[in-house]
Amino acid sequence: MKKKNYSPEDVLYKIKQFAKKKNIQVFLVGGYLRDKILKKKNKDIDIVMENDALAFSKEFASEYRFQPPVFYGKFGTSMIEIGGVKVEFATARKESYPEESRKPYVDKATIEEDCSRRDFTINTIMENLITGEIVDIFEGKQDLKNKIVRTPINPNKTFYDDPLRILRGIRFATKLRFDIEEETIEGMKKNVSRLKIVSQERITDEVLKTIDSYVPSKGFYLMEEIGILNLILPEVSELKKQVAENCKELFPHTLKVMDNTSRRTRNVYLKFAALLHDIGKPKTFKEENGKVSFHRHEFVGERMAYKICKRMKISDEHTQFICFLIRHHLRPHLLAKENPTDSALRRFIREIGKNFKPLFVLAKSDITSGNPARVEEAIAGLDFIQKRMEEINKKDKLTSFKLAIDGYKVMEIMDFREGREVGLVKNYLEEIVLDGALGNRKRELTKYLKENRDIILESIIGKK
Repeated sequence: MKKKNYSPEDVLYKIKQFAKKKNIQVFLVGGYLRDKILKKKNKDIDIVMENDALAFSKEFASEYRFQPPVFYGKFGTSMIEIGGVKVEFATARKESYPEESRKPYVDKATIEEDCSRRDFTINTIMENLITGEIVDIFEGKQDLKNKIVRTPINPNKTFYDDPLRILRGIRFATKLRFDIEEETIEGMKKNVSRLKIVSQERITDEVLKTIDSYVPSKGFYLMEEIGILNLILPEVSELKKQVAENCKELFPHTLKVMDNTSRRTRNVYLKFAALLHDIGKPKTFKEENGKVSFHRHEFVGERMAYKICKRMKISDEHTQFICFLIRHHLRPHLLAKENPTDSALRRFIREIGKNFKPLFVLAKSDITSGNPARVEEAIAGLDFIQKRMEEINKKDKLTSFKLAIDGYKVMEIMDFREGREVGLVKNYLEEIVLDGALGNRKRELTKYLKENRDIILESIIGKK
């Protein structure tokens, strides 16, 4: 049976009706209300009340035959997913934090006390769902209007208690394109060392959410200013060092490339590859006779990126994608200069596979010259090569290339037993197909093998 989809408004209406029936005051708070004021979409709803939120959510789910809530009893919260909308119910609480952990001790509280323990004023705005009244104790609406991120209480306490809020504040400032209030910035700086109590998974999550912005560079300039970048991504922070007077500054160039990439894709791991694409340059820098070089920096960068991804607990699949792009990020530029043959492009497509489009996104984004005419010319060259590759791939399906005959057929025709020679024959056929001299069709390949058996054997024996 197909699940019914609900809009956030549908879900809020049902919560309101049920709260009226139970005669309980419930409040909408947090990201959904903030984004509603900003006229942005959000499908994550946070509900807070002074009553028992766990009991309320259980009865609410039962009333409308939704799936039972998942309970997080220690924090007095529960969560229900309703047709694509996530709803978290929480009992109003106040928190106290031990020095060595960001996991708080929790006590029941009033709505006003619950507001004060939240991270930023823009997330403290509440709406009474029964009366429609807005509760805005810390003037969060005014901060939204002024485009300011600040804490509702002393920022030193806010960030000492939960240092992950430092990265959350940077993320909000980046995604919303807000400024962080000066006192809040100072509170962040004072508590940077507290990030050591935060798990790597939570740090990585915030970094990737920051990258998933239209202008992610803002977040990384903030990380550098606050003193976080050298702790969580020292390899990127190292790019700040000016390697030579006559060399383009690596740090602003890197962030520009990431911004350019962000305008071309929503793929956060492609943007992360853009952030890391030149990290091998400081280690490979050489200056001879006034000329600067970074020979093989893409290979050094690939190895460094692998270690970074492992440290940040990024999945193997995404790690391979990021490292692959870094290793090959110069290749499209070289092709554009060489004006290659179709057979050379076939080999490149075969080698790169399905990643050739993301690779060209990164290559085009890597053009950061201050000369608009030069940028336009370079991108036009890459566009021309990419279009040729797309036409070849459309015809030959090389990104999903698989030889039309298998090893068993080769063994049958060539009278081979299983072994190295079978692979050599398949490679021989692949080369001919990639050169465009032979179609990748079973009948055509079978006929070619039968008619050229002796020539192929002689070629293979010569390669042994």
